Amino acid sequence: MTAFEEYGVIPELSEALSILNWTLPTAVQSEAIPAILGGADALIAAETGSGKTGAFCLPIAQIVWEKRKDGGKSGGKTTDGSANDFVLNREDRDVSLQIDKTALNCESRVGKEWHGARGMAGVHTSGKYYYEVTITRDGLCRVGWATLKGSLKIGTDHESFGYGGTGKKSFGKSFDDYGKSFTTNDVLGCFLDLDSQKIWWSKNGEQFPVAYNLDKKFKNQATCLFPAVLCQNSSLSVNFGARPFNFPPGNKFLALCQAADGNVKWWSPAEKASVDSKTPLCVILEPTRELVQQTFQNMQTFATVLREPEIRCVTLAAGENMNQILRTLETGCDIVVGTPSRIVDLIQTGKLATKSLQFVVIDEVDQFLADRNGGARQIDNLFRALPLVAADGSRRQVIACSATLHNHDVERFADRHMSFPQWIDLKGTDCVSADVHHVVCHVDASEDKQWIRVKHEPNHLEDDHVHDGDHIRPGTNDQATLSLGTKILKGVYVVKAIQALQMDKAIIFCRTKQQCDHMEHFLHQNNLTAACLHGDRSAEERQKSLDDFKNDQMRFLICTDVVARGLDVQGVPFVINVTLPDDKAMYVHRIGRVGRAERMGLSISLVSDHDEKVWYHKCRNRGVNCTNTKEVEKGGCTIWFDEKKMLGEIEEHLGATIATVDSDFNVPVDEFDGKVVYGEKRGGTAKFDTHVLSLATSASQLADLETKMQLEYLRNNRHVFGLTV
Repeated sequence: MTAFEEYGVIPELSEALSILNWTLPTAVQSEAIPAILGGADALIAAETGSGKTGAFCLPIAQIVWEKRKDGGKSGGKTTDGSANDFVLNREDRDVSLQIDKTALNCESRVGKEWHGARGMAGVHTSGKYYYEVTITRDGLCRVGWATLKGSLKIGTDHESFGYGGTGKKSFGKSFDDYGKSFTTNDVLGCFLDLDSQKIWWSKNGEQFPVAYNLDKKFKNQATCLFPAVLCQNSSLSVNFGARPFNFPPGNKFLALCQAADGNVKWWSPAEKASVDSKTPLCVILEPTRELVQQTFQNMQTFATVLREPEIRCVTLAAGENMNQILRTLETGCDIVVGTPSRIVDLIQTGKLATKSLQFVVIDEVDQFLADRNGGARQIDNLFRALPLVAADGSRRQVIACSATLHNHDVERFADRHMSFPQWIDLKGTDCVSADVHHVVCHVDASEDKQWIRVKHEPNHLEDDHVHDGDHIRPGTNDQATLSLGTKILKGVYVVKAIQALQMDKAIIFCRTKQQCDHMEHFLHQNNLTAACLHGDRSAEERQKSLDDFKNDQMRFLICTDVVARGLDVQGVPFVINVTLPDDKAMYVHRIGRVGRAERMGLSISLVSDHDEKVWYHKCRNRGVNCTNTKEVEKGGCTIWFDEKKMLGEIEEHLGATIATVDSDFNVPVDEFDGKVVYGEKRGGTAKFDTHVLSLATSASQLADLETKMQLEYLRNNRHVFGLTV
């Protein structure tokens, strides 16, 4: 038995664990795996590189495989199909929709919630069919047709058609004026002409124009159309033709119960399982395309060893072939990994079915919630579009991973969208890994005036043009002048750090995409291989840059915070922060790119001693072709960034003072670690042994103090314990 099996992991996954070289579960995996396997919602906070992705991928892959395997064994009886069998289906309905003994009357009394059901039999291929619905209690309702793939909320996807009480027809969440409104005692006729591929409705015998021309796919047996109804605080009665119609359709239309056997498809548990097996059980949201690929590869490692049935995974992110994705979704998939915009769009347009969904995983949820461009709104839209329970009645599990759980937005998210989540907080408040050394190099353009000379050289770091409208006076301590000097000096210091520390590989963080581009060009001018990773680069270019960096074909990866967060690149020895982040918590995420897998890492932050003018776009196009260099309070898109103040906030956040180095980048030897080689594992244990010996005296004194305190406690409470001390 492997160590993972003690936490409930099945033996079939042992092969994948061997491929990943996982012998023991990490701390987060030992907490999260049994929680998820046990059916709990989970809020997970752990250091990047701690095995967090595997902590949710492993149990989800197992549950999805077991569910598919069990589903394949299910079966059900079919029926010959007499008139009495044309009824509403108690097995294919929302749980809160009440269906009476005759299975021809239904009612919903749950406030403002919609609840629906399909009939036991549907029709396909050819013929003209009709059934009637009588409204027996006023409220809101919708009647029409739906495939087994379609939502019970008919008219909200591309697999169902509805006509509602407010006089609207609906398909694919598009609600258009049609016919007339209806209320209690009104009789609605539902017409389906498969010969001419048309759908329309009537009210009290008055037929309305054709509502929809059907796609050819609805003639196939696989896309058989079933009668469907939907109620909100109302009730209705259906007649499939077992009794006389109130308003006979005429024109060679058949009652639904009179359809020829060859055109009828009967519902059965096996048929339902077959349809449900094509709809995903899990959706995983990632903030960037790179993280989508990273999580997908992790999930694929587990999926490839689970056979009969195979687990089918698909990615949904910008830059991918949409036609190919739609074909894959049509064929069927089990796990979807993607960015929120693409996933929400496909769900809202009915192209991604959610009826069987059992898992929703949101990675880096704090980043979504803090996104100024509407990340929180996308998450809310997603949950509004998802069912609370899967089609089989199982409760939806929500798993959210965050950099920290000590965040008001994360707590509010948990209250709104999760059910008694288990908090797995292995990170607590932010701290720096013991495998990371981090230092600050101050940049003072008033003292180091070499920038004045460098500014006129052809290969200096291009600035971000925020000073294009300012009067620059080299040699003075003018605020704008020192700000420009800082930008040029930072380029000089980046190259000096690379040379002084003989960096073979590093991640360089810049504040904006424009600065990333300028830094890439600057390093190329200095004969250093580098590539950018930011949102303005194409998906293919970003993936190639990341692959080249991982494979040591590219020495320096230049990133913005958004794209780099969560990237898993092993063995990176150095990080350079050209500008400190706006958020103190992001500092920990940045330097967490190094010091992974027990390898030592060094982070260097270039901190200006003078305020630096930077872009802060408030304009509608978020900086695209923006040249407004006025300050934000004056209607522009720039601010003055006080890095020394931000450094103080970071140090207060960490509860420690960050060591300082000069521009020669002679990094001091750590008192405990001694001299280390960054990118390599720690050396022997000599320093550790010495450190232990140095603590021996203090430990002995602490033990004596503990003994004295316990004796004093007993002496003061001897009357309670009946002791003589």
